[in-house]
Amino acid sequence: MNSLVHTADPSIVTINSLPSAEKVLVCFHFAGGSAQSFYKWKSHCEDNYELIAFEFPGRGRRMRETFAESITALSEQLAASCSQLPDKPWIFIGHSLGALIAYETVRCLQRTHKKLPERLIISARNSPTWLPVSSGLPQLGQHSLKEYLGSLDGTPKEVLNNKPLMDMTLPILKSDLELIYNYEHTPSSQLPIPIDVFGGLDDNHVTFEALLAWKKVTHQDYHLHMISGGHFSLMDAPQPLFQWLHKLTEQGT
Repeated sequence: MNSLVHTADPSIVTINSLPSAEKVLVCFHFAGGSAQSFYKWKSHCEDNYELIAFEFPGRGRRMRETFAESITALSEQLAASCSQLPDKPWIFIGHSLGALIAYETVRCLQRTHKKLPERLIISARNSPTWLPVSSGLPQLGQHSLKEYLGSLDGTPKEVLNNKPLMDMTLPILKSDLELIYNYEHTPSSQLPIPIDVFGGLDDNHVTFEALLAWKKVTHQDYHLHMISGGHFSLMDAPQPLFQWLHKLTEQGT
């Protein structure tokens, strides 16, 4: 049963409402995805975490909105929406495109002296300091985009061969990937929070070196976790993430 809870702010989707939980996992979805993409993580939260996902424009509850113009503009909007999140410690988690948006959202909160998440978790995305940050991405024609989806092993063949679904999916994916192509990282002070990075050992689109480069954007702890699987390994099987979070809780960090 789908039990997503929509708040007054259309960008905030509560997947696991648990007021008794001590912390909130705030998720930023991948290109072509939606807040719904994190629904399968609900069973892993147990009684420990509330699970909330941001919805980007042009899909889900925000279907009628125009696509985001830039990562900077979207991050500024999401940073403003953070005031509507539960008043407890946050952990930001971004997968692929969502990793860059989560990072820029933290930077926006930092610039405006607002509450920050206690840590940032990155999955399957080049560091913003890695040039070009768009390395590993396809050309934006329909054929190239469809081949790219197939190479990620995150889209069933039945979906790839369904023309109506592809006609709906590809424009969203194209717009999302354009955000990365047009992204320019502006150097600034390092983040004052720890960063944990997860990468798939069989991910042919994001290199080990590009993941390692995330170390440059924080002056706090940095950990790199290489896990089995490809680009969507953490999305499909988030156990390594929750095991790490459990370890941090035991350590009191």
